[in-house]
Amino acid sequence: MKKALGIIIVLGLAATPALAQKVNIDYAHDYDFDSIETFQYVDTDDTNYESPMMHDRIVAMITDGLKDGGLTEVTENPDIYVTYHVATEGRTSYTTTSFGYGGYYGGWGGYGRYGYGPGMTTSQTTARNYTEGTLIIDAYGGEEKKMIWQGTGTVTVKDNPEKRVKQLEKILNKLSKKWKKILAGKGK
Repeated sequence: MKKALGIIIVLGLAATPALAQKVNIDYAHDYDFDSIETFQYVDTDDTNYESPMMHDRIVAMITDGLKDGGLTEVTENPDIYVTYHVATEGRTSYTTTSFGYGGYYGGWGGYGRYGYGPGMTTSQTTARNYTEGTLIIDAYGGEEKKMIWQGTGTVTVKDNPEKRVKQLEKILNKLSKKWKKILAGKGK
């Protein structure tokens, strides 16, 4: 069941917006992941994706992933509750490009003559605005409702939804590798 939970929850991140796919996970080291057989997806006050279509995709990916991993979806008394939320922040990057030539200083043909000439350079700074988005998926133990697993993926949000999905698949792969290390007892 550990593999199922890891692969499944990671699938939910495939719907996150897409920076350089920075991912992190954390989990309750003392939790018995082998005991998980059922789940329930729940929206919370923090579930906040601005696009209803993307929200539906994220939820579908989370629930389908959990089901494909062997868990059963129930409407009450689950072994785990799963939810997600999104945080976005507008950012600006600056790039400065310089064009021109510098002065010179050097000798001519061994006669010991040196010269110096002025150079000319111009610089241009360009600002690029972008949105950084972080998808956070949380899993809570059913009885005590204590968080047992959290996966986050931070990316530069692409404008094209199809490109977002492709970037998210990369996040999925990275999180899956991290999860496999946990299952193998080698940490994050």
